[in-house]
Amino acid sequence: MQSTITRRMFVTALATAAVPVIARAAGQDDKDKKKEDAKKKTEEKKDDAKDKAKDAGDKADEAVDRPGTENAEDRRQDRRRDDGKN
Repeated sequence: MQSTITRRMFVTALATAAVPVIARAAGQDDKDKKKEDAKKKTEEKKDDAKDKAKDAGDKADEAVDRPGTENAEDRRQDRRRDDGKN
């Protein structure tokens, strides 16, 4: 008996070998997508944190008058007047 591979046996063997390879490739694509999504989320969180810090800094600047500004001088004079009355 001659040992030859038929076309049907070859295609069956090829398909059997190809299925795990295709499944692994699809799994790798999913991993890559998850990594990209995680990177995007971390970047968004960093941007949000930067925006919040900047907003907090702006609010602090608005709330407290820096030395040398007109409002700071007025407050200082008001405090001196109040201390003199008590």
